[in-house]
Amino acid sequence: MKTLVEQFNEQMKDAIRIGQASQITIEKKAYRNVVIAGMGGSGIGGSVVQSILLDKLPVPVSVVKTYSIPGFVNQDTLFIACSFSGNTEETLAGMEEAQQKGAVIVCVTTGGEMLKLARERKYPTIVFPGETKKPRANIGYSAFQLFFVLEAAGLIDNSYLADLHEAVSIVEETEAAVREEAQVITEALYDKLPIVYGDALLESTAVRFQQQVNENSKQLCHVNSFPEMNHNEIVGWEFPTKILRETTVLFLHSAFDHKRVAQRMELCRPVFEAQGAKVLDVTAKGKSLTAQVFYLIHLLDWVSIYLAEKNGTDPAPVKVIDKLKNQLSAQPA
Repeated sequence: MKTLVEQFNEQMKDAIRIGQASQITIEKKAYRNVVIAGMGGSGIGGSVVQSILLDKLPVPVSVVKTYSIPGFVNQDTLFIACSFSGNTEETLAGMEEAQQKGAVIVCVTTGGEMLKLARERKYPTIVFPGETKKPRANIGYSAFQLFFVLEAAGLIDNSYLADLHEAVSIVEETEAAVREEAQVITEALYDKLPIVYGDALLESTAVRFQQQVNENSKQLCHVNSFPEMNHNEIVGWEFPTKILRETTVLFLHSAFDHKRVAQRMELCRPVFEAQGAKVLDVTAKGKSLTAQVFYLIHLLDWVSIYLAEKNGTDPAPVKVIDKLKNQLSAQPA
């Protein structure tokens, strides 16, 4: 896993090359909505792109992470099915339902049953490399391809491309500093319960980190966003005191945070500190939101690797997930 994180900049470059070379052809029509279906490491790319393009897409985007799809899906829906292996049963089930409802279907995958069906049914498809066998290590591939799909469908222009290149540059230029900062963050998180807060715009970035801590570091992590947490969760910072004393709060910041969110975060800082929690600020670098998000993703990926080392665990295997999949495969669907 460490090598895969080290090679993230190369993965992003390759993802851009693949997207440009795909020359994918998608029906251009008056789409009324977009649905991105994917689970785990494949699904989080959809959530990240949804956040980045929130103020740019002319239609609503839903990210589906289950077997069923929304009732509004019809012939005016662009349905993007994302599966690293191509065999994710939840995503395949959603794709079948989308087919029945007449949606325009596009696939992003490395192979498996999804690629087989895509070729049989002539779905537009972008195929990316699957040699790593680790979906969570391929967010550069899975997320970047969604930009190319949305452009091909006529839903965004190609201005995103400059932002993707900036993301590559910022990751390359800050690599040494990122590793140093990741070590500092890791020390603050070790043997603690990480709680991650940020502007709602960065919630998907925080969830990405949560998933990396879960799978790589083999520990729990909690995520929420401002301002929503000020309407409920903030009250929960009273009990159990034993756990609250053993937490470290990460504040994620970007240049695109709402001004009022920044104020809310500062007002909440003493609430957390009063319970014995340490509060650490993590600030994104870069000009575009895309670059800032992928800067944070890369930085926090390193944290999950270093935290795995501190925990004395191998970040690569996810034995309990493999066991669960095997148990499910033995039962009738």
